[in-house]
Amino acid sequence: MKIEGGRGVGSTSGSKRANASAAGGFSVPVDGAAKASSAAPSSSVTALDAILALQSEEPSNQRRGRQSRRGREALDVLEKLEQALVLGHAPGALRAELERVQKGAEATGEAGLDEVLLEIDIRLAVEAAKLDRMLGRA
Repeated sequence: MKIEGGRGVGSTSGSKRANASAAGGFSVPVDGAAKASSAAPSSSVTALDAILALQSEEPSNQRRGRQSRRGREALDVLEKLEQALVLGHAPGALRAELERVQKGAEATGEAGLDEVLLEIDIRLAVEAAKLDRMLGRA
């Protein structure tokens, strides 16, 4: 057995044969493999996003209950404000309560409830603006 030392591992004659057989109109783009490999991880991220979105979805009855409680609390704060104004007390402390109740607004998906909550939120904003004007903040 004779060992020749001048040849490299990858022979160029083999690659010429592969290119010659593929010359009949079929060719594989060199960057096509890179594009396919980069698309695979994005699909797994999309699947992960979908799973996380499903896990974070809360039942509509929980959101409805939470917003109903917020609406009742907002009406209570508005009633406190009315009583304070009638009795001549300084309503400055109620401004923070108005703002706190106003921050938790979100849609429930029920048209009637959402309309009522929107009207309450508008009243909260109007009363907050009146308080700001009365207290010299505007």
